Amino acid sequence: MALVSLPPELRTICRQLTSTKIEQLPSLLPTLLKDVDRCGEPLSRPVEPKSSESSPEAAVLVHNLKTQITTLLNGRTTQGRFVGAALVKSVVENGGWECLRASEAWVRGLIAIIQKKDPTVTKELSIVALVKIFTLMHEYPTLVREIVTPNLPGFAKACLQILKPPASSKVGKAPYSLVETIFEAISTLLPLYPTTLREFAGKFRTEARPFWSPTISDNVLIPTTLQASSRRLGVRLHMTAAKGGDSTEWTKHVEELVKTVHSTADQVFRTVQEIWESTTNYKPQAINLDVEPQGGGDLDQLPRWVGVQAGSERIIGLLDFIGEYLHCRTRVAVAIPVSAIADITSRISAIKPPTPGKERLDSGMNPAIGREERDEFWTVFPDIQIAAMKLHLTMIQRLEENYVPLAQDTLDQALRIFQSLYRLPQARTTIFLLVKDILHLCGPTLPKFTVESLGLLIKCCCRDLLGAAGCLPKPKPQNSATTTQNGQKPKTISQNADAFLPTKSQDDTISVSLSAEHLCAGEALLTALLSHLPQQHIPSSLRSQLVKTAILSRNRDAQLASILHPARDKSGRTPQVILPYLARQFPQDESVEVLRFNFRPAATGPIAEFLGPDDDDDAMIVEGADEETQTQSRANGFSFDQASDAHPSSAPFAALPAPTSQFRASSPIPLRSAEVTQSPFLARPSTSETVVQSQSQSETTIAVEPASTSALKRKNEDATAEISLSKRVEIDASIPALEPAVPDNANVNSTTTVAPAAPRQTQEAQTGEDQSSDDESVHLNMELDSEDEDDE
Repeated sequence: MALVSLPPELRTICRQLTSTKIEQLPSLLPTLLKDVDRCGEPLSRPVEPKSSESSPEAAVLVHNLKTQITTLLNGRTTQGRFVGAALVKSVVENGGWECLRASEAWVRGLIAIIQKKDPTVTKELSIVALVKIFTLMHEYPTLVREIVTPNLPGFAKACLQILKPPASSKVGKAPYSLVETIFEAISTLLPLYPTTLREFAGKFRTEARPFWSPTISDNVLIPTTLQASSRRLGVRLHMTAAKGGDSTEWTKHVEELVKTVHSTADQVFRTVQEIWESTTNYKPQAINLDVEPQGGGDLDQLPRWVGVQAGSERIIGLLDFIGEYLHCRTRVAVAIPVSAIADITSRISAIKPPTPGKERLDSGMNPAIGREERDEFWTVFPDIQIAAMKLHLTMIQRLEENYVPLAQDTLDQALRIFQSLYRLPQARTTIFLLVKDILHLCGPTLPKFTVESLGLLIKCCCRDLLGAAGCLPKPKPQNSATTTQNGQKPKTISQNADAFLPTKSQDDTISVSLSAEHLCAGEALLTALLSHLPQQHIPSSLRSQLVKTAILSRNRDAQLASILHPARDKSGRTPQVILPYLARQFPQDESVEVLRFNFRPAATGPIAEFLGPDDDDDAMIVEGADEETQTQSRANGFSFDQASDAHPSSAPFAALPAPTSQFRASSPIPLRSAEVTQSPFLARPSTSETVVQSQSQSETTIAVEPASTSALKRKNEDATAEISLSKRVEIDASIPALEPAVPDNANVNSTTTVAPAAPRQTQEAQTGEDQSSDDESVHLNMELDSEDEDDE
């Protein structure tokens, strides 16, 4: 306990801070922070405010440490202030309430560092330490009243001085990294202390507005991280509204952004003649075709922009800003203007890019716009479409099941946009994620024509995954002997001589490099296509391509979905069984093992489709040793646990006819009508399940009893059957001539005919082989005596 109450690291910290020069402390900072993390118990233990001779050693050392940190913060060297700010953050995190209640002097020192001309890294560290202190104090009302309330306004003022220095000051603009740190700090503190920061909300909004949607007209390059942090701050500024006004302020800001997007689109989309009609009664503004597209300024209080490129950047930035409103949490429930947001995406998706091979000046283009502006518009328009799809994706993630009424329209928009943007990897990534989420919402209810419209999306998804797995077939070189428009061959043809050289087999496929986000989106979409779509509506060629891609790309989830959601043809058969591939690729996976030992392929159609009348002589009559073995022998298809006992002449994957009844010798038990035991794993047969057999030009019929449904009763019957196995069988010679098969409507009078017995040696050999495995079925050797043999 002594070592725990007084760790040696505490003595080391105090000694190093006292004996080391201040200029050398930054190099020791990693070691100091590591030692502070190990001194959490003595730092959090209550101590007297002043040390005395009777105080324990730990209390004295903690007091000395706090005093040395205060000295560093108020020192004259920048190195000391930097080390002091780092130690304050670490001590507060490990010391808890005991260190927080004594941190008022540190708070004032950190605020003073922000206002000094210290390096940017020191100011950023001081801001981070202050945010940590204010965040931890939120749980203690007393500390909030004594420390936060008096010092938080000073911190906000110091930040505003950095963002907008006074005109009399010679200080230049703050670096973007420091501006981003300030935006993140204020957006973190706004939900905790909205009342205290209410008076500064307007000033922070003004400073953050230029970073919400920057364009090339600003002549500056704004980092994307700074744009994101400024948008988060702009979203959370609504929390500073008066009591009860949070929701109204939030909705008002979103509606203003929607109107700004429409007004900007009026200028940028003037190249085309739009057929879109607003559902929110928005009226497009008048456009001056004599000047370049432009906007901003006093209309929307955003920086002014000029040109199609700048206008597209403004639209994309505003769409991302609306998405940030949906991402950020709110303190109260808000009303989302879903119709207004969907109206924007409908307007964007209604514009169809020109089809290659057609004239540019068609009915959908504005003839008053020059060719240069048209080309520039079609260059930037794909980015606007991708931003619209990202906004839909954000809405789905926020609304979840409440988005179902818009799911079908969104899917139509996504597929319409995908037809023109499938060549762009970023567009494929976004639409893969969007369609995946839509399928999770309403995939099983999609009609057939909607499922068939996913063909291009399915092909692109499979191509991307096969390319990433290195299994994409290499495209064949095109024939260079092309013809001109007049039908004549060109005089000079440039040919690649290397294309005629023989290639190796490993060069027949190519590998495509995809981003991790793109690959994850494709794998998730592949699984959703196999699990959340009506498989009967997917064309067989696309279904086969999906299964092939799942196997070659080693996608476990997609292969599981393919097995659990099989596709059946018109005859009710399941042609694709890929469980062996899955078990081979993932032998140690628990879910695969569970599926392997519990899943058996269902019957693949009527027996008549695999066993014709001419093959009756080759049929094998088997009896299961137990219920599990019987079920396994009845299953159409091959077994995944053991070798198949199929007929030698059949194919390796040929299906065996399922035995329909248990054949036994006559017994003292009264005979009843033969009934076929129904199995949930077999399809209902459409032909007669009796086998007719002839031997020595005479017909033999044997009366048999039905399989017992009770386990106890069946056990007794098995024992009785074994005792009476040597009895002669009753011969009924009153049956007419032999027929190839008994019709369904034939009256068998509770009798069933059996196949001729195989030669005795063959049956004994088969019996010896079958006894080697308990899972194999047992062949019964029955000796049938005819009347002719008895007469002889």
